[in-house]
Amino acid sequence: MSIKKIHHKNQQAKTIASPKAFHKLLVLALILITTSIYFKSLNNQLTTWDDKNYVTENKDIRSLHGDSISYTIKKTFSSYVMGNYHPLTMLSYCMEYAKYQLKPKPYHVTNLIIHLLNTLLVFAFIWLLTQQQWVAFITALLFAIHPMHVESVAWVAERKDVLYSFFYLSALCTYLIYLKKEKTKWIWYVYIFLLFFLGLLSKAMTVTLPIILFAIDYFLGRKFTVKVILEKSPFLLLSFIFGYIAIEAQKSANAIADISNYNFFDRLLFTCYGLITYLWKIVAPVNLSCFYDYPVKLNGMYPLIFYIAPVIVLLLALLIYKSIRSGKDVLFGAGFFFITIVLVLQLLPVGGAIIADRYTYLPYIGIFFILARWINNLLENQSQKAKSLKVPVITGVLLFSAFCCYLTVQRCKIWNNSLVLWNDVIEKSDASPKAYNGRGDAYNIEKQYDKAIADFNRAIQLKYDYAEALYNRGLAYYYKGKYDEAIKDYTSAIQYNPTLAVAYFNRAGTYFTIHKFQPALEDALKAKQYGYEVDPLFIEVLQTSIKNTSH
Repeated sequence: MSIKKIHHKNQQAKTIASPKAFHKLLVLALILITTSIYFKSLNNQLTTWDDKNYVTENKDIRSLHGDSISYTIKKTFSSYVMGNYHPLTMLSYCMEYAKYQLKPKPYHVTNLIIHLLNTLLVFAFIWLLTQQQWVAFITALLFAIHPMHVESVAWVAERKDVLYSFFYLSALCTYLIYLKKEKTKWIWYVYIFLLFFLGLLSKAMTVTLPIILFAIDYFLGRKFTVKVILEKSPFLLLSFIFGYIAIEAQKSANAIADISNYNFFDRLLFTCYGLITYLWKIVAPVNLSCFYDYPVKLNGMYPLIFYIAPVIVLLLALLIYKSIRSGKDVLFGAGFFFITIVLVLQLLPVGGAIIADRYTYLPYIGIFFILARWINNLLENQSQKAKSLKVPVITGVLLFSAFCCYLTVQRCKIWNNSLVLWNDVIEKSDASPKAYNGRGDAYNIEKQYDKAIADFNRAIQLKYDYAEALYNRGLAYYYKGKYDEAIKDYTSAIQYNPTLAVAYFNRAGTYFTIHKFQPALEDALKAKQYGYEVDPLFIEVLQTSIKNTSH
């Protein structure tokens, strides 16, 4: 190739990477588009879907003031919440509660601001990786507007998702800067490690970062020397430590499903099904839900798609392998997607859902990158065939972006309040005990107890040993003045979950209401034993009542 041609090619690449003014316009466009489609979510309420466990009914976030700040930080950094160890996430709620108490808007504003920052970090990451503005912009735009990401942004309880992603993406950007530095390299290394640690304190999913750093090395053509491997060893060690903590945290909340319920073949089917579902929902993000139940076998068989899924996964793996001949884009993007999502593909069943929209928040960056590079390469290609495709492709990208923006706005409305949210789940799956329990809980809060009881009945019909639904139905009966029925439900809830402290406490309250002080005291002490913060005055009153009735 002549020097003249090389100079022309370099000038062309320079044009793609500049000018700075256009760079800023792209960033401004990302901010405006993202803010406009999520703006209505700022008026959403806090829901019964974990928001109450993290914020509205979480007494632990209410003590961040004055002399108690050291106690709060100590407690936050040494405890599990909802089967997770994410002290930095909990500390963010503490800070918000200290200023705003339970006003929903500030919590939603925080989530949106972090999502905006993450969008800009995606832009910066891809720009640093490729030096191509349009690749960075398209990747960041799809990340910002995709409907599958609404759950992570519009759901206050998913603060951990946007927060860990902020530190994760910041670490990736810092790593790319670190690779280009000759002097003061060690300072940038410390920054990466600090960001990694903060990410781990926000959500355990950060443990995949060291593997992604290796993937970046591969993409940039960095040789895998002993020095490069040793460079990652402190990160790998910390990943193993926090991985162990995460497993223990999940066990503490019984979040890891009994593996004996599903054999290895079942779990492999779930993994493959999850992979292909996440992939097709990139291009067709419809029928989204906040909860997707595990499949039920009919005549000993799962739905047909579960048996087709492994074949599709194998074909995709073969295509990815063959793509290596034409470049690293597909392997890197697919690797980014798989590495960041593999821990939630239910090979080890965690929680009660087979897939979740929120799990795609960071992983989709890999697939968006592949699409963005392909579009950019097509636009740069001067062949006659490529020229004929440019207009249809640009039109398709614009239409798809508009489609995603519309769906995201509509999806934000679904997260407006608990009743709207759970109605949406039930419309899409009328056999979900979790959904009926969630809606029943919302009806309880609205004091519509008959509707609540009907939903709890349905939840228990679908899952007879559903301790939470039994407890919630007990609450509804108590509020209706049906104390015997309430005690019966609390007792059943305890039978299926012997450590359900709140059930002991509320049964104690019900016994107290009907002047059965001895069993009330026993239950209050049991509730305290299992971690419920029982007011000492209540126990004192019960003891006094027992003495008075014995005379």
